[in-house]
Amino acid sequence: MPKYAKKIQVLFSEEQFRDLETLASREHKKLGALVREAVVEYHLKKAKQRRIIEAVDRLLAFPETPVPENWEEWESDYLKNKYS
Repeated sequence: MPKYAKKIQVLFSEEQFRDLETLASREHKKLGALVREAVVEYHLKKAKQRRIIEAVDRLLAFPETPVPENWEEWESDYLKNKYS
């Protein structure tokens, strides 16, 4: 499967398109690559950061669990209960 398999159409004003072409040329990039990078940087990274923050918040919402005083004893009890 190709790296990019989905296509989207975006309409720009003449001035916006000209400015984007100039920018792409200056950065030695194709116009599509320039637009794709902008979408990733501005929208997709923010969405990923939001999902990470929400996951961390859910993890931190778990009730605090006391630390066992004797690790070996706790592990032994845990394994007995897990496999019985």
